[in-house]
Amino acid sequence: MKDHFIFESRELRLTPLQIEQDAPVMAQWSQDLEIARRLRSDRPARPLSVSEARKVFEVWLKEVETSNRNTLFALRPQEDDRLVGFLRIMGILWLHGTANFDLLLGNEEDRMRYADEALVLGLNYAFEELNLFRVSAQVPEYDVAGRALYDRARFTLEVRQRQAVFHEGRTWDRLQFGMLRPEWEVFYRREGVAL
Repeated sequence: MKDHFIFESRELRLTPLQIEQDAPVMAQWSQDLEIARRLRSDRPARPLSVSEARKVFEVWLKEVETSNRNTLFALRPQEDDRLVGFLRIMGILWLHGTANFDLLLGNEEDRMRYADEALVLGLNYAFEELNLFRVSAQVPEYDVAGRALYDRARFTLEVRQRQAVFHEGRTWDRLQFGMLRPEWEVFYRREGVAL
């Protein structure tokens, strides 16, 4: 694994956020109810204006700059500069080597094409560059695609927080998945899962 470039995979690149270029794309994505919910998890979902998307980006970047506990990347295809998603590794506890993983891909076609590769690229960064020991990800129970993504990547379901998420008139469980460095090494090195 040491011979690959840490910011690139076969089809994707981890790049800096470009606020002026990326804000209109984010605003468009927020027309999708599920993305709007993820962007505003503490408030009712609604589409964002370009100005509001800029403010979201500014908050994310300020968290990265001031806390030393968060990373943020835009995900872009190798062939062009189009924004397809974001990778955030948040709440890093350096002493313990733990962090929370948040992967957002903007449209269904890009999710189908890039989700698995984006997850592996992010895990490589988390375990190789950040030298983390544990990565966690939270998914609401109703997010079948998100659950399947973490299952395919060999994450372990560690916590089921009962009825913690209100969605479409009912409550659902919040699921926390985790991966440890030794598990990542077995799956991604011995089994030859590569980018």
